[in-house]
Amino acid sequence: MERESRAAFLGTVTLVGCALYVLLDVVVQLLPPHYSPIHQAESDMAVGPYGFLMDINFLIRAALTLCLVGALSTVLPRRARQRAGIIALSVWGVTSGLLAVFSTDILDDRRLVPHPHVTLHGEIHLALAAIGFIAAAVGALLISTDLRSGDLAGSSTAAPLVVSILAVLALLLMPVVGRVHGAGGLGERMFLAAVLAWTAVMAGRARKATAAVVAGRPEGGAVAGV
Repeated sequence: MERESRAAFLGTVTLVGCALYVLLDVVVQLLPPHYSPIHQAESDMAVGPYGFLMDINFLIRAALTLCLVGALSTVLPRRARQRAGIIALSVWGVTSGLLAVFSTDILDDRRLVPHPHVTLHGEIHLALAAIGFIAAAVGALLISTDLRSGDLAGSSTAAPLVVSILAVLALLLMPVVGRVHGAGGLGERMFLAAVLAWTAVMAGRARKATAAVVAGRPEGGAVAGV
């Protein structure tokens, strides 16, 4: 498979993965024990009789992120900022998958206090989530601020830049919203929504760019590497 076709395919898989992730997240949220989307983190939904569905969703998030990494690695220029962004996104993908292995220590929904019996896997879960969230925001911002050349240079940079900034702001506001207003779950979901929106935008751009390259290439011609 040619690299442009591979990038288009990975972009398509990323978009499908985004849709599946949202759909499964909604389904799990509607199932018992009906955790609060305002007060409780998404990870809490992995604890309970249907928790395995949330674990599957973590793996879907890992897969769609790594598919985006593959697509962007083809269409982005090989500059230091872009390389750093790709590495950061890879960290986000890997940590998302590991969250399915290390489950969280759920919070009390009424008092929002830490679980009285903090476990090692719960601490690992929190560490992985923190690392992954920061990596996602940094990766999106690094890539969005350096789209002046490469296959994506012809597209407007406004949408990915705005959404990446929103992701950074949501990440910074998350602890404030959680501690002051007790709405940590809402703050986290705002961040995840911004990251997922950025992922979908970039996947769509990668598909469009590679399709244009393939369509505009003379038969038997070669495309210069980026």
